[in-house]
Amino acid sequence: MKYIKLFIFLFISINFCSAQKPQPNLFKRSFVAYKGCEDSKDLEHCYEISFHEFLAKHINRKLLKDSIFLEAKKDTVTVSANILYDEQGKVVKHYSRISNPASNRVEGLRYLLDSIPVVKPVLDRYNNGVAQSARNLFGFYLDKAKDTIVPILGYTPDEVPFDIIEKVPIYKGCDESLSNEDLKKCMSDKVRAVISKNFKVKLAKKYRLDPGIQRIYVVFKIDKKGRVKDIQARGPHPGIEKEAIRVIGKIPKLTKPGYQRGEPVVVPFSIPIVFAVPD
Repeated sequence: MKYIKLFIFLFISINFCSAQKPQPNLFKRSFVAYKGCEDSKDLEHCYEISFHEFLAKHINRKLLKDSIFLEAKKDTVTVSANILYDEQGKVVKHYSRISNPASNRVEGLRYLLDSIPVVKPVLDRYNNGVAQSARNLFGFYLDKAKDTIVPILGYTPDEVPFDIIEKVPIYKGCDESLSNEDLKKCMSDKVRAVISKNFKVKLAKKYRLDPGIQRIYVVFKIDKKGRVKDIQARGPHPGIEKEAIRVIGKIPKLTKPGYQRGEPVVVPFSIPIVFAVPD
């Protein structure tokens, strides 16, 4: 075996193709206007309340409600929604997602995307529609005594997905003044560098891995103090899994943790490490 080439693809949580949040002074309408919110002075807040009500209506349908009550381990559940609206205010289903609090299935509550009403899109200064994503976390209280699921306004869970987080964790060496999107990229680059520098690809030979593309799926969390914890790995050999965990453990304590609604939260990551084993 002459060499093993390492490819690292970083996918933090679930990435969506979406437009960045427009700058208000450059747009006639800087956020989508949900049905009933057209005259609101705070379109984003009105959207959050209205979409929360939309979700509450649908998840209180008997079959889904019963499954949520059955599967929930706490009296509160969280639903994450990342909805991409196109230039006409229509949902782009391929790039939108609503999680299912009763299941970890990939499809989530995808069928609800057909029920989301068309919104009035973001408008630039020339009245042209602009695509925009709306990313939110919604909390619900499971009122078993009344057999209903109640929306919790202003809810902040202990864990917030990377694509939803309001203020991304700050990796050491990343400029805090950068935008959230740029900070995500900076952090991705820093973690990628740690893996590239420390992962011992020659272990593939030691553990006699089959030729071809091999993958290790790694998950970990950044806690409320910015420390890496709960590292787990699933790969083609226990020894390779152990190596992935060792490498991720070298990520230093971050300068700042993630913040949601002004509170520090735990931010989970999912990282596939992909490498090629030659014949």
